[in-house]
Amino acid sequence: MPLPRFHRLPPETQAALLAVARGHFARAGRDAASFNRIIADAGISKTSAYHYFDGKEDLFEAVVGDAVRRTLTALGPWTEVATADELWRQLTQGATRLAEHLRAHPEDRAVLAAGRGLEHTDASWVHRLVDNGLRIGVIDPGPSAELVTVVTVAVFAALDAWALARPDDADDGATRALTTYLARLWRTVPPPAGEAGTTGSAAGPR
Repeated sequence: MPLPRFHRLPPETQAALLAVARGHFARAGRDAASFNRIIADAGISKTSAYHYFDGKEDLFEAVVGDAVRRTLTALGPWTEVATADELWRQLTQGATRLAEHLRAHPEDRAVLAAGRGLEHTDASWVHRLVDNGLRIGVIDPGPSAELVTVVTVAVFAALDAWALARPDDADDGATRALTTYLARLWRTVPPPAGEAGTTGSAAGPR
């Protein structure tokens, strides 16, 4: 994580530094990217850089965290719904927004893939989704509502990793896969195939 001095920089300076680093990591990869080149392109000295980060790995984690925040902003919050149709619609619309964001920002997609997807988040979006589904009877809690939540989070994480690793061919099928697996897990009826297929594609809502 960034050192305290980084957080005291003006927000626009933080964003500019992370944008430069994001570009380097997206192009060269986590291992091959050069810390010295990044800080030179960002226009800061090596001394200053080590006041902001412990090193390249620390900077990479900051870039991933920033990409997560940007992506989850595109997702938006989970809003309480009252029916199964509304729940599936909000889920697939959220997946659409994520997919659109990642198509428009391939550097975010690249660093998220290298940083193991959106696992840096606290999965609160999925928890709210499951809590809502349980309350309105869309999700069968089975023997353990807590276990249903844990496994639902795992399904999202698996689809995150799968979709992020396949930027050229994952978008068309990821939402259909997500809704199919969730319907089976929740022991409920998924949305019609046409609706799920045209609403969007999952890149890992959390």
